[in-house]
Amino acid sequence: MPSGFLFAFPVSVVFFIIIWTYLYFLFKPKDKNWENIKVDSFRQQYKSLGVVTFEQKIVFVVFILVAVLWLFRSDIIIGNFRLPGWSALFSYPEYLNDGTVAIFASIILFIIPAKSKKGKSIMDWETAKGIPWNIVLLFGGGFALASGFKESELSMWFGNQLSFVENYHPIIIIATICFMMTFLTELTSNTATTEMLLPILAGLSVSIEINPLLFMLPATLSASMAFMLPVATPPNAIVFGSGRIQVMDMARNGLLLNLIGVIIITLAIWFLGRYIFNIAPGVLPIWV
Repeated sequence: MPSGFLFAFPVSVVFFIIIWTYLYFLFKPKDKNWENIKVDSFRQQYKSLGVVTFEQKIVFVVFILVAVLWLFRSDIIIGNFRLPGWSALFSYPEYLNDGTVAIFASIILFIIPAKSKKGKSIMDWETAKGIPWNIVLLFGGGFALASGFKESELSMWFGNQLSFVENYHPIIIIATICFMMTFLTELTSNTATTEMLLPILAGLSVSIEINPLLFMLPATLSASMAFMLPVATPPNAIVFGSGRIQVMDMARNGLLLNLIGVIIITLAIWFLGRYIFNIAPGVLPIWV
């Protein structure tokens, strides 16, 4: 979704700068003696990687191809400017989605032969079997759960029960959603939690007649803003797996990062997101 990229990229850059600055002043070495550090250590590690192979070049090209096809699949609309998406070149563009692009790229890797191993392609089924399919099933289960909430109208029921929040300013509701999602996903799966709560937030937005994106966007982004515990997100688990960071260190410093994330997402949605996604507070879009 091009509009999503235009919104998320500046938010990511701002948040990255804030986190880097905070962690630098927090963990910078007190001893400024750099004599034991080799200046060309990074250059030596780069050389140790060796020459780029044919297979690596193909994977890189396919990766760039997938990214470009994802970004420019649908129309890009910025104000009065409109850039038609490539899916409009086909008779049934609604059949083309991000999954179609991913499958197309996978087929390419299964077809192109590898040079290092004669008679084999760059991707084979033995390697594909090692993919963590349980994560794929987790995603699918989350989608099925969300679909169940929608089809049974359970999400609408939950939304109607929360209709009293219309008495509060939307920015307060957005901040509350960000805070709730950020700390809830510290202990639960961010994917499952998001898929479960998004239909409820959609039903809430309909019941109080406000654009659903105003509530669903901050919930989606905040699900990946948990920094306190190793089980919160996969990056947290990877960092904790290094054995160099204790749980208390992550919890103590991650708490402030969580709160910073709540503030940044709330302000970004209210001031930037409303412009990019054409969100008018108090107006229910026709597409809803």
